[in-house]
Amino acid sequence: MLFVGWDVGGWNCDKNSTSRDALIVLDRRGVVQGIPWRGNLARVVLASYNINEFKQAVFSKCKVENISGDCPIVLAIDAPLAFPEAFLRLQSRRVAVNLGQRSVENPYLYRFTERRLSLEGHTPLSAVKDMIGSQATKAMHLIACVFENDAGIGVWEAADGSFALETYPALCRKRAPERFVESRDIARAKPDIADAWVCAAVARIYAMNGSLLEHPVPEAPRSEGWIWAPRKA
Repeated sequence: MLFVGWDVGGWNCDKNSTSRDALIVLDRRGVVQGIPWRGNLARVVLASYNINEFKQAVFSKCKVENISGDCPIVLAIDAPLAFPEAFLRLQSRRVAVNLGQRSVENPYLYRFTERRLSLEGHTPLSAVKDMIGSQATKAMHLIACVFENDAGIGVWEAADGSFALETYPALCRKRAPERFVESRDIARAKPDIADAWVCAAVARIYAMNGSLLEHPVPEAPRSEGWIWAPRKA
């Protein structure tokens, strides 16, 4: 099994030099395989109709060689993988809800898990009001085409035993900085490469010791997603 971190850029991120898709692949020891890649992954996302097509494209871009085609991956994604239920009900069925006093309490703008993170003092981004809706739909498109089965709140499974999950690199660094000590090369890389590395590290932790992760709370609606972020070791 290999662990892939994907910091998601917008659909047209090749026009934005400061924010692109970034990919990085780690092995079980946490060693980078091949080289990190940065660019626009939109063509790969649109051309991937199964997990094997997606894996082959990722391995090719990151120049990961001598890997069996049936090797599963854990893909950790830095992008919201769901929109708030209240927002979707408002749009589709004109169902209104009561709003909180603070912006971060607004259920049209923030999912359950994001509102919960605000209680920790973390101000999360919103796929509705912040400039990450493009990234969210890009990642959600891939999930819909490649990862067929729900495997829990915020986790999806593909036919070959690969998994995908949502991560939040800034939150990971804040919660457990000692678990995300970057190598010198990663520290010198573009910020999106560094975020992809954190995602890949979370994917590795998830696969090797899921008990170190913050698990979903029972009252979280399934469609509202969950951000996987390690606690301190």
